[in-house]
Amino acid sequence: MTAYLIRRIGTSIVILIGISIFVFILLHSVFPSPAIVILGPKATPKAVAAWNAEMTLPILCIALLVLAGYSRYMRSSAMETLAQDYIKTARAKGLPERLVLFRHLLRNACLPMITLIGLSIPALLAGNLVAEYTFNYPGLGLLFYNSLSNEDYPVLIAYTLMAAVLTVLGNLLADIALTIADPRIRLS
Repeated sequence: MTAYLIRRIGTSIVILIGISIFVFILLHSVFPSPAIVILGPKATPKAVAAWNAEMTLPILCIALLVLAGYSRYMRSSAMETLAQDYIKTARAKGLPERLVLFRHLLRNACLPMITLIGLSIPALLAGNLVAEYTFNYPGLGLLFYNSLSNEDYPVLIAYTLMAAVLTVLGNLLADIALTIADPRIRLS
């Protein structure tokens, strides 16, 4: 039984990697990224179209990764909130299901998401390293990687300081947003 399960999982992983590589090559030929197009105030429609074609895959890559994580986290938070007593009480009172879901469930399930989004602000720095490296797009993640490879310590220290400041700012913004979203939470 276990050998069958391991073989099945291994086969699924190989198939997933194969399909992913095929889709990536197919999309990369449809949306080529030969050079970086910088748009200025006098950008022509051809330059805008080239920029759109060039940025489609990196944006899709980053957005789908973030969306997958947030949707799984939101689902688990909603499932946990769905088992709470106040949801059962609201249903027992005869409230319409839509009102129960939007007013009671969604409002309370979004509270952990606010914290997660606030804590993911520092990921704006290095979270895109894989996409920047794959698509050869010069960004802060690629700068960090190159600085690490070249042992450029002043750039690494500045990057780390910026990440620390963004972490503190993200926590502060998440706390302020939580007090706005839920009046039971107070800053002291």
